[in-house]
Amino acid sequence: MVSIIMGNIIAFIASMLMIYSGMLKQKKRILYFQSVQIGLLIISNAILGGITGAIINALNLIRNILCYKDKLDLKWRAIITVLAVFLTFKFNNLGYIGLLPLISIVLYTWLMNIKDVKKFKLLIAFTVFLWFIYDIAIKSYTSAIFDFMTIVANMVTLRKINLIKKMEKK
Repeated sequence: MVSIIMGNIIAFIASMLMIYSGMLKQKKRILYFQSVQIGLLIISNAILGGITGAIINALNLIRNILCYKDKLDLKWRAIITVLAVFLTFKFNNLGYIGLLPLISIVLYTWLMNIKDVKKFKLLIAFTVFLWFIYDIAIKSYTSAIFDFMTIVANMVTLRKINLIKKMEKK
């Protein structure tokens, strides 16, 4: 029970940092707080027994740093994908649920450069939905709440985009 409480407290702090980084305007500060956030999620996942979540978040951290430095090319995407697949299958302790972070990182890593905002919003909503299921499974309830809010925010924004486009056609 103590590990569930500790893991959720750490996940809550990480979620607050996610919101805070969303309000920042300087790329270096955003990267810094996102890096701290992901580091906390790695710790939270590990405490809650979500080994694949911790591994995938570590790879997410590397991916984000490479993306920030404009070095996330085809070679690095392939390396991250191979590492994610290998490490997930080696250390997965949650069966099919443990594969959800893997699916999320592979999809997001290969599709994150989508130019169409609607498709990008769908990508975010779907990959976060996978984390939502995973977070519930590992009892990271605070993360699951923020996952759910992220999904809703993206779907509402997508709906608004569709309404605006529909009105422009009239």
